Amino acid sequence: MTWFLYVAAVLFIAKGSFLVLHTDKAVEYGEMILEKGSHRIWGLAAALFGILLAVASFWSGVVWFLLLLGILIGGMGLFLFLGEEEKVRPLLRTWTSLSGTGLRLWGLILVVTGTAILSWI
Repeated sequence: MTWFLYVAAVLFIAKGSFLVLHTDKAVEYGEMILEKGSHRIWGLAAALFGILLAVASFWSGVVWFLLLLGILIGGMGLFLFLGEEEKVRPLLRTWTSLSGTGLRLWGLILVVTGTAILSWI
């Protein structure tokens, strides 16, 4: 399962770098996914990612952090997958309405988290 930790770390670093370097494009893509995409598909993907991260956490140096992160991501994914449309859409709009500074902050958090995962493997 260490292979999944490498994949997760690279995905975190890539997404975080994209948010920091190309904030305007990230907002465009986020709005496009909201309008055209199904929140159920994204929720299922997030739930599977969270479950795999929680399971893979036992192969890392810091189990508690990755287990908690996996549970949080999996819970969010389940909410998106099972939640009603009128409850899910406002949550998704909140994420896409973040300011450029807020998105860059999330990008930095993702880069630091991905780097930490790489150092804990």
